[in-house]
Amino acid sequence: MADVDGDSSGRSHERYIPSYEAPTAPMPAVQAEDGTMIGTRVPRRFPIGDGEETLLVPKIDPAGAFPAPERPSPAGEPAGRTEPPAPPPPSGASPAGPPRRGGLSLRAVYSIVAALLTAVAVVLVFVLFSGDEPPERSAQPRPEGAAAPPAKAAPTITLPGRPKMKALAALPGTPSGVVGSVSDATADITYAKLGRPWKAAVVPPFSVGQQVGAARLPRTVVGSGMLPGATPATAPKTYPALRTAAMQAVKWTAATHHPPGGKIAWTASQKAAGGKGWTLGYRVTYVLNGKKHTSQAAVTVLDVGRRKPAMLFVTVPDSRKELWADIAPLMASARPL
Repeated sequence: MADVDGDSSGRSHERYIPSYEAPTAPMPAVQAEDGTMIGTRVPRRFPIGDGEETLLVPKIDPAGAFPAPERPSPAGEPAGRTEPPAPPPPSGASPAGPPRRGGLSLRAVYSIVAALLTAVAVVLVFVLFSGDEPPERSAQPRPEGAAAPPAKAAPTITLPGRPKMKALAALPGTPSGVVGSVSDATADITYAKLGRPWKAAVVPPFSVGQQVGAARLPRTVVGSGMLPGATPATAPKTYPALRTAAMQAVKWTAATHHPPGGKIAWTASQKAAGGKGWTLGYRVTYVLNGKKHTSQAAVTVLDVGRRKPAMLFVTVPDSRKELWADIAPLMASARPL
């Protein structure tokens, strides 16, 4: 039968148990003189000694930890037991959370490494496959009915055909004085240097030039240099070849030194006066500010022993028609050096 204030096994519900029931280390059984065996278990309520009281020890907590001793309650509060404090973390243990490397969590380190590897992979893909594209893309076929973009049309100069033989006549006006000669070392020719109102000037693309007034169209200029354009495969040595070269020079000067839209009419075609070459005189008619105007011009090409002939050019608009008289004498003065 169970003891009072105890369970069926005779154990007390108190927090302390008698010392004779406290757990101890295993002890061997010893045989007494009368032959009885004395074991480690002491009978309950076995008197330990005269006048001695039963020693009580704390009962073991089922979880395996002993309860903390009771502390006196502050004044005004009922006495009771306090909860045991949580055990401190082991020495050197870090707070709960993912491990860290150099101030960064391991998850952050993995994320950075993954991002770097992804970037390297993308770069390698572009490097390896960039050369697979063809260097030039084939032209895409134009859809049927689609109009081509309009191209800016260049001024078209049409020559009136081969000129007939005709001497370059002196035109009305007052000839300018001749103040010396011009030696064009680039073109290997020489010709008369005109005085006032003519002045030395830079007239691109000629190597030597003279000019009256401003450089705007229509111009009043004299220029010498090599024949513009591509170098011919065969040097023009015959008169027909030199005449063809002179016609090319007329077409070029009409497009570059006269207002656009001009029409050309021949005024002269003859062999050059000095040296082997050809001289062409022509008139350019054009509309400027709604009014019709005319410029008188001439070109002489000379064989100077190169694959390209040398060239002397002059043009004077009708706004300075008194200088038309300088054209014929100037062309007659041209000679190879």
